[in-house]
Amino acid sequence: MTPRSRARWLVACLALAAFVAAPPALAQVETSAPPVLTAPSAPAVVGAPPSTWPAPAAEAVTASSWVLVEAATGQRLAEHAADDPRPVASTVKILTALTAVARVDLDQTVTVGDEVLVGGASVGLEPGETWTVRELLEATLVRSGNDATEALATHVAGDTEAFVSLMREDAAALGIEGGELGSPSGLGDENLLTALDLAVLARAALEQPALRPFFTLEEVTLPGAEPVESRNLLLRTYPGATGLKTGFTTAAGNSLVASAERNGRELIAVVLDAGDDPARFEQAAELLDLGFDGYVGHTLGTRLELAVAGGWQAFSAPEIVLTAPLAHEPSIEVAVPQRVPEGALDGRVTVAGDEVATTTLVPDQAGGAASAAGSAGRLGAALVDGVYASLRAANSAGALR
Repeated sequence: MTPRSRARWLVACLALAAFVAAPPALAQVETSAPPVLTAPSAPAVVGAPPSTWPAPAAEAVTASSWVLVEAATGQRLAEHAADDPRPVASTVKILTALTAVARVDLDQTVTVGDEVLVGGASVGLEPGETWTVRELLEATLVRSGNDATEALATHVAGDTEAFVSLMREDAAALGIEGGELGSPSGLGDENLLTALDLAVLARAALEQPALRPFFTLEEVTLPGAEPVESRNLLLRTYPGATGLKTGFTTAAGNSLVASAERNGRELIAVVLDAGDDPARFEQAAELLDLGFDGYVGHTLGTRLELAVAGGWQAFSAPEIVLTAPLAHEPSIEVAVPQRVPEGALDGRVTVAGDEVATTTLVPDQAGGAASAAGSAGRLGAALVDGVYASLRAANSAGALR
């Protein structure tokens, strides 16, 4: 190793906040004792779980399409055919609710018309009845009433067709592309979405303070009726369940978008065409158990220091929150140039060698040369000793997390 490459290696070690393990031009540092995941102010840039992840198995999940997602970041932990468009039945009502609450007040009154004369699941609405938007949402999300959904859509947009146009706009704003939307209720299998699309919708819904409470309702009393229970059995059987929505048509099969929270982490499980009615709840619970028991949340640090010629250079980085299988802690890797730039350094966040996120290290002030001076061997040994001392001091002071 040349003096220059040795210096680069040492500089990168300091950038990554835990221990040294790197090829000549790339340094890698892993976090120690990662905290439980908490919702980040800015989500990590994450994508599909790499195929090489040694992820926990989900053999009991036999749904045609499914995905397990970390709610705080949108990180995909495990999946099968999650990008395949499928009929989604009443699970599309998550989007219907998002579209409605963005445009009308919950306490508005609605006099329903003939639009409530539809098939499928119903709460018995009759033309001429007056309900509030809140009551229509309860009927839509708790009992999956297609009549209530149609009344809500007509109130918001004037007719179903105009409301579906709004749904398409909202889906596109959330980054959902390539699906088909034709009905606010899911009746008729006009809606084709992926399991991942539904996870995106679930994340958006859970982040809406006005909407989230509807998904946790175990039962509801609608106008002129006795209390009725939610169709989502997990709300009564799975500890920490927080939502969201069931769905069934012959084409879609028994489907479920479920969420649960435990020890500060919230997960979303989507199962499409899961077999019979009990199977969708069993398989969603299996995925949630998998996420809580087989993965751990990590928070990667926000302030780091690099060794530069003549001293140290402070860097700031956005907090990165992500999840990894228990046996594999995440690492940040930075390719360090000959000089620490005045601009930013790009970092890759990896799990088991695969990139799952990106980060940026921004120098607090203009950087200096990162090349070594004097005896490379003596300088290298001194700097390595200093790395661990510095990191221990920083961690004890709470500067690195």
